[in-house]
Amino acid sequence: MLFTGAGFSADARDIEGNRLPDSEEMRRELWPLIFEEELDDSSLQDLYDCALMRRSDRLHDYVRRRLRVGDAPLPRHFAAWFTQPWKRIYTLNVDDLEVAVARQFRLPPIDVIHLNGVAGDAAHELTFSTLQYASRLCGKDRTYEQLVADFETEPFVFAGTTLDEVTLWQHLELHRRRNGDGPKKRPPSFLVSSSLSRARHVLLESLGIRWVQATIADIAAQLWDRTLQQSVACGRSDHR
Repeated sequence: MLFTGAGFSADARDIEGNRLPDSEEMRRELWPLIFEEELDDSSLQDLYDCALMRRSDRLHDYVRRRLRVGDAPLPRHFAAWFTQPWKRIYTLNVDDLEVAVARQFRLPPIDVIHLNGVAGDAAHELTFSTLQYASRLCGKDRTYEQLVADFETEPFVFAGTTLDEVTLWQHLELHRRRNGDGPKKRPPSFLVSSSLSRARHVLLESLGIRWVQATIADIAAQLWDRTLQQSVACGRSDHR
């Protein structure tokens, strides 16, 4: 299983050729859609709620323009990741990176489960804001239940995230309460990140998630090397 977060898409570009925004850029870009005075320390989550209430049309246009991936050439490391035989791919991201990768590298359609919605959906259908997260925390979410069930039985690779998603932790806790605190036999999983705080390292290790200190591109280079070796081996076998 592959699970991706915001850092995974960092090198992709929007439909106008600009880098996809991080949370701070989104905060600065949403502000003038709503307010005329100088930017203050409002959070991205609160600004998204305000935009939904006051400028939903502008917000919808912004999401479609800034969070959809365009036709600017993508780094090859995306193809290396998406050509692996993942059983399932989950993402926290609302960008449509997998569509652009399939288009540019002529890959078959890639099935990705967007946990927070996907750019192109109506702005109120995405999960960004304080109230939207609060709404999701009020009950169970079938997609997250499936994710947690998969995590209990399948090895995962987490990339571009340090797993700060509160909805994920909610459903892990719900699963724990249903099934008790007995010993877990889940397969080992891996988190790819160039850095990780000590406390988060310990927390993730308690869940059987091992830290791999590397970048997305570093791992992609290894994936390409392995794929090439397998192709050469298959070629020799066919020749014989």
